[in-house]
Amino acid sequence: MADEAPRQSTSKLDNPGTLLQSVSTSQVHEKVSILPGHEPDYSACTFCLWQEDHTLGNALRWIIMKDPDVEFCGYTAPHPSEPKIHLRIQMYDGLSAVNCLRKALSHLRDLYNTIDKSYKTSLKNDNYIKEDDIDVKAAVDETLRQRGFAVEGDDANMDLS
Repeated sequence: MADEAPRQSTSKLDNPGTLLQSVSTSQVHEKVSILPGHEPDYSACTFCLWQEDHTLGNALRWIIMKDPDVEFCGYTAPHPSEPKIHLRIQMYDGLSAVNCLRKALSHLRDLYNTIDKSYKTSLKNDNYIKEDDIDVKAAVDETLRQRGFAVEGDDANMDLS
């Protein structure tokens, strides 16, 4: 066993094999992986993000495109029944798309934390517009009555057919 070559350490972001697992199996997928076909220097990669949808995809695309070193960024949801998105990042000058994704995730987390802090502060200080709750069913029933329609419960003997 001494003749065995040492195992090469691979990043969790560099394991396209996880994408070959079927969604219908009970196998656990990595949260983020790189699809096959990336550039050898990782300047252009397509990432697969499991259990994500347009909510994160569009926010990430927006924040990544603000980076002047990014040549292209786009995402797709391959199929509505698959719980994943594919995020493509292409960088200028051979810069790392992996580092770009890490930086974008960090910036997005900072943005969400700032929003959360402002929201909680406004709630604490009662600095928000307060609206009276409305009984939507009652409002719809009243509108129907005004237009001459019968509303269930108005008259037990009324024929609603």
